[in-house]
Amino acid sequence: MVGTGVAIAVVAGGTVYCATSDDKTVLNVDFVLGGGSDVTGKGDQLAIKGIFSGLATSPDNTVYLFTQEDDKSANGMVMWRTRDSGAVERITVSGMDGVKAEQAAAAPDGSVYLAGGDDGLWKVRPDGKATEVLSTRDCKKANPRATSISEFCTEDVSGVAVSEDGTVYIGDSLTVTPPYGSYVHRLKGDSVERVAGRPSKANESATPSDPAVRNGFAPSAGTKATDVFVPDHRNSGNLSFAKGGLYWRTGPGIVRINSDGILTPFVASKAPDKIGDVDRPFASVGQALDAKIPRRVLDGAGGLAAVPDRDEVYYGDAGEKTYPALEGDFRWGGVTSDSQKNLLESAEAGSFVYRVADGTLAPVIAGVQAIAASKDSLYVAVTTDGEYRRGPEDWDTALVRVQLPE
Repeated sequence: MVGTGVAIAVVAGGTVYCATSDDKTVLNVDFVLGGGSDVTGKGDQLAIKGIFSGLATSPDNTVYLFTQEDDKSANGMVMWRTRDSGAVERITVSGMDGVKAEQAAAAPDGSVYLAGGDDGLWKVRPDGKATEVLSTRDCKKANPRATSISEFCTEDVSGVAVSEDGTVYIGDSLTVTPPYGSYVHRLKGDSVERVAGRPSKANESATPSDPAVRNGFAPSAGTKATDVFVPDHRNSGNLSFAKGGLYWRTGPGIVRINSDGILTPFVASKAPDKIGDVDRPFASVGQALDAKIPRRVLDGAGGLAAVPDRDEVYYGDAGEKTYPALEGDFRWGGVTSDSQKNLLESAEAGSFVYRVADGTLAPVIAGVQAIAASKDSLYVAVTTDGEYRRGPEDWDTALVRVQLPE
């Protein structure tokens, strides 16, 4: 799993390659955007300069990749849009600069919402015009169950998801004491409604010994989403919407918020010792309800993505640094050019991605900056390590697709 430090994204399109360490291990990936050596090139010759800033997909397999190309320009953000047909567009984003999305989500009208952490929630129209939807500020008290957008107060927006009808959900948090905690809110016209999480009570424990805390990641039957207290705001908030409901990362676990407001456990931290060692891509390591998601050590790397028409959820584990690999069980196949190899060899540390399917947990791929899913594909982003580089123009970013097993 160890490479050397680059950030890339994998997307569908073109030839799908196979990486295998034995007859049972298959990791199929395909470079969709970036990884080439020419900033004006097409196809696999295209090089994308800039810092990775966001990744989203839509149900029709349109993929959106955001990069920050220039930190000295008011229009330094760029949106790359690639469609299922293979067409690629580069769109300058105006009105938003320096925002790195912790998660992004595409709406049915072609707009993309970016959860920018302490930079709030942003909306980018198809033409690249960006507007701030929700700003962050210090909050002295928790919000009521429903309030106006202008009065709503949050200190961090760490997740966003959009339903099929265009309803926008955010994962947000209050980070000071009191109050503190992680929540899910729904935007409805000019109002904001809380659909999950509640404020802490006076002198309430923030440990799993409190049933309201434990029900936040391992809910008992009939638990209402608005009755749980989620204190681990730093590791909570990623969202993903699918027909089964709204999936919510709540610290050490993942729950599904059903249409009736009742929670279903998905990753529940019940018996972490029963989870086996990582062996090869898509090989089960145990039951997802037993797994525990560790606290992250990376800033921003992680993510949550549900495949709309399959009972599958993917999440990024940022509990330790991992890198894209050119060797070993989790090596990336299809890396044929020198520029692609250089990208992987200089990649920035990223998350390790796991899949939950039919209740079982399996590892998938290492060293990614973000994940997104659509129909039958998982998309990941990768970027180079720019710690010693002068500016965004010295970074390289790529988008890659991981083909899912049937």
